[in-house]
Amino acid sequence: MGWPFVGRDTELVAVRRAVRGAGLIVAGSAGVGKTRLVDEVACDVRLRATAAMSAIPLGVMAPFLPSVEPSPLAMLHAAQEVLRGRVVVVDDMHLLDDASAGLLHMLVQHREAVVVATLRSGERMPDPVLALWKDELLPRIELPPLGQAEVTEVLSTVLGGAVESMSAKRLWTACAGNMLLLREMHFAAEWVERNGIWSLEGPLPLSPRLVELIEAHLAAVPDEDRRALELLAFGEPLDLAASEALDGLVAVTDDGLRLAHPLYGEVLRAQCPPLRKRNHQRYLASVLDDPLRVAVLRLESGTADDPVLLLTAAQLATARGAVALAERLSRAAWAVGGGAEAGLLLAQVLVFSDRPAEAEEVFAMVSTDHDDPVVRAVRALNLAWGLGRVEEAAGMLEMNAARVNLLFDAGKYAEARATLTGEEPEEAAILAMIDAVEGRYVGPFPEVPKREDHMLAWESTRFAEVFTLSLHGDLAGAERIAVQAHEEKSEWDSMRSTWAITRAGFARARGQLGDARRLLREARTVRPFAQLCALASIEAMLGNDARELLAAAEKQAPQGMRPSRYGLWDARVWAGGASPFEAAADFRAHGEFAAEALMLYEAVRLGHADGAAARLRELAETTTGLMVPVYAAHADALVRNDSAALVAVAARFEEAGMMLHAAEAAAASGDRALFSRLVAFCQGARTPALALMTAPALTRREREIAALTARGLTNREIAESLVISVRTVDNHLSNAYAKLGITTRGELALVLSDDSG
Repeated sequence: MGWPFVGRDTELVAVRRAVRGAGLIVAGSAGVGKTRLVDEVACDVRLRATAAMSAIPLGVMAPFLPSVEPSPLAMLHAAQEVLRGRVVVVDDMHLLDDASAGLLHMLVQHREAVVVATLRSGERMPDPVLALWKDELLPRIELPPLGQAEVTEVLSTVLGGAVESMSAKRLWTACAGNMLLLREMHFAAEWVERNGIWSLEGPLPLSPRLVELIEAHLAAVPDEDRRALELLAFGEPLDLAASEALDGLVAVTDDGLRLAHPLYGEVLRAQCPPLRKRNHQRYLASVLDDPLRVAVLRLESGTADDPVLLLTAAQLATARGAVALAERLSRAAWAVGGGAEAGLLLAQVLVFSDRPAEAEEVFAMVSTDHDDPVVRAVRALNLAWGLGRVEEAAGMLEMNAARVNLLFDAGKYAEARATLTGEEPEEAAILAMIDAVEGRYVGPFPEVPKREDHMLAWESTRFAEVFTLSLHGDLAGAERIAVQAHEEKSEWDSMRSTWAITRAGFARARGQLGDARRLLREARTVRPFAQLCALASIEAMLGNDARELLAAAEKQAPQGMRPSRYGLWDARVWAGGASPFEAAADFRAHGEFAAEALMLYEAVRLGHADGAAARLRELAETTTGLMVPVYAAHADALVRNDSAALVAVAARFEEAGMMLHAAEAAAASGDRALFSRLVAFCQGARTPALALMTAPALTRREREIAALTARGLTNREIAESLVISVRTVDNHLSNAYAKLGITTRGELALVLSDDSG
């Protein structure tokens, strides 16, 4: 498998431009890809300097010198003749001998050759090499380490598919953007493909060659300083005295010494003999005052026997979202006599890990009627959300916010309002959600203090804010919170997956359907109902048959959970051809006017503006949703066939960041230039509204039936969905085929795909 050259477009342009001038010097640290960059340059002569040849005059020129050794001056003249008028690439120019360096300097100075060279930053080098850029004979550029996006691109290219963002981030952090180290780690990695996404399994990969490369950097360290490096590997940052022999291997930071590269610690830990490792860990545990670090060191050295320390550390790990570590520490605390307190913490950690049955099993062993109300709330919500035992959960709740939350989930909004006391800050967040659902939210979202002792309450509050803002139409504000929360959950798989699904919704609104699909496929949720609903809708909008995804979602639909209804109806409408008006009626019957407006707008997008316009106008006047007036304006403009109004609607959607809706409005307006600019953001979307731009000859009903056909529905399924006869479907489809000049369903899918892109 070849190693790709990606992520260096700007530098490659600079190098190729330099070939048409005097040349260029590319500097950078070892392994960042300097050689790989200049290998892309077409040249006449390629020289590779080495330390072994640096003591031999003109040593790097040996292949071009006469076989019989003449005088030094004659050899210099012979080398000059070989290089004159040529494009010369020199790798590791800092290792040139003085004679070769002087020759290249002379050739550049007199414009007798074009020289493109690499050198390692910070290294000593011959004076003629230094003079090349000091005297401005050649420009010099610094090649920085690869960024996270470039590392992701490299891995995706090598693996031939999308890479899980956290896996890419792990490797980028470990290799610090060094291409050589990344290559070695990739080939030693255990890659697993799930749902079309490649992810890294197990610990960071260390190949034998990678260990050798890093050990080469550490080999010159005296034994007395090796101990300092090993202590840092197990306990950094540390306030240690360090000799100058560690220059370049350690870094001085505000909180003490750290190893200069993440992989130094990986190799030092892997290479440390077991007994010495245990001694290091015991020593560090005796001198550090951070309970979490001390507990981990005690655990790994086999000396963890203090339940108070382990329990304190488990609580700290829980508060930081390090759920796997929190489980390990709370289990250890329970095992050495931590009692009910340790057991209750373990049960809560299992709730956070999306393992409701295991959590309730532990709760049942250690819970009493006198448990803290927060703990009882976590257990109750686990029973309700995780196990569907809602009545049992309601009976044990003492925290009013949790009780109101269950009423909200059941869609009992009036009862929830009546139950509010205002005594708990979390109640204000739930009230905001109720207001948003009912279309009466005006903001701002209430400030709710973070509760370190109740992580579930804090995460629920953040979800409440994102839910409220997004339903209200403030997508930018909601997305900022979701992105931050998602990135914070690197060690909390369950919650990270939930936030990934949330972020996918925002990507969809922006028209970035490919990004949305990647986020959804990355999610590793135990209960994938919401993931399946969102995937079904996305695949349908991409023009794919998503009925199997919809069927899988239907099987997992939670009972009595009103917030889940919107995702399910959305999937039914897009992937199953269900009526958006039926969905809107369901939401209206429950007083969920914000969701009703959203479903009516889906009807507009699917060609039913005439049936949705009047009610959308009414909702625009009676609810507070920021986007409802835009939905109504879009419907009215379609009914009137008002191109100017549709262009104005597209502008309003674009301003809100809703690029797919903007492109659909532009398609209906007939403004091809505007449509082309907006649809470029939409990553392959194939919605019926986008097909308007290139299939204007189809009637509304023909377009509607053609779109459902392209998504894989049979004529009978389409007839049932639209409440018309199969014969009517046949007739409309025949007319559409004739107008488009096609004869098969496969061609229809291709035509609609071309129309949208």
